[in-house]
Amino acid sequence: MKIGEILELIKTDTPANIDKKADVLLSEKLLRKALKKAGYEYRNSGEKGWYFVGEGDEETVQEQLIYDFATAGKAKENVSTNVNKEPINDTNQRSNVGIKRGKELVKQANEQSAPTIERTNIIRKRSSFDMDVELMKELKIQAIIHDRTVYELVESAVRHYLAELKGK
Repeated sequence: MKIGEILELIKTDTPANIDKKADVLLSEKLLRKALKKAGYEYRNSGEKGWYFVGEGDEETVQEQLIYDFATAGKAKENVSTNVNKEPINDTNQRSNVGIKRGKELVKQANEQSAPTIERTNIIRKRSSFDMDVELMKELKIQAIIHDRTVYELVESAVRHYLAELKGK
């Protein structure tokens, strides 16, 4: 659910009721924390309500999903709405590709027509692992170049690798 939609609901109801009524999938506490992370604060004096105090354009923030700002507790599973994207098929994309090559791939992708994107609810489990520092730097660079998150790239690469193992 987008932040703008939640702010509209909050005008007529409390966050405690919104998390029960709407398809938010966040507790009241996580909903409040996510709004604060997004750059909003609740004002109790004067005209009560949530006001944008963050940096950047408020309209851009309102178009983002609330789940981008929500973080689950350590023992809980993180439930988020994700966009299905095609897995990385080219093995060169998974290896350490230079920034120049990455930019070329982005340019080629932009020239092609965009595929239909479908939203699904995915239950995630938070994981922690050690990774080579240089590999992590390259992963972050590729995530920025391809306008994806690091976890999306890691998930895609792991799915591709597991599919290869099953095929052998």
